[in-house]
Amino acid sequence: MKRIGIILVLLQTVLLLHAQQGLHVNELFEGRIVPQERMMVTKVRGKMIAKYQLSFFHSLRFYAAPDQVSHIMTLIEKDRTGAGVQDYSIAQAGYTESHMIRLAPKGKMNRYLCVKTERKTKKTNEVVVIYMEGTLSSLEKLKEILK
Repeated sequence: MKRIGIILVLLQTVLLLHAQQGLHVNELFEGRIVPQERMMVTKVRGKMIAKYQLSFFHSLRFYAAPDQVSHIMTLIEKDRTGAGVQDYSIAQAGYTESHMIRLAPKGKMNRYLCVKTERKTKKTNEVVVIYMEGTLSSLEKLKEILK
């Protein structure tokens, strides 16, 4: 019985790691731009987010230097232009910039990528990157949920 539990945990971990695979921004989720020990990582699957028509939620929150932010935004732009984007939204207010992208579906799952950057000082930016999957059908509905 213990073996089955361990196998299930390993299987779920593998599935979580492959969720945003195929995207350029996966480099960030793997900790190759900003070390993972400097990030607050949240991963949610299951009933807690099912009411929002989502099956997977993976967010990163961290502080980054301007060159790191520039690299991250280059990856986001590559995903926006190369991943069969269904919808795209950008908002700016002062030192804050937000991007919301509806990527091409993966099977029956719709995929979303959201990025918010806020300049704190000339050398520091707070960054939040969120990847989501689910049956949620539009960026407008996602905006309502995130408010």
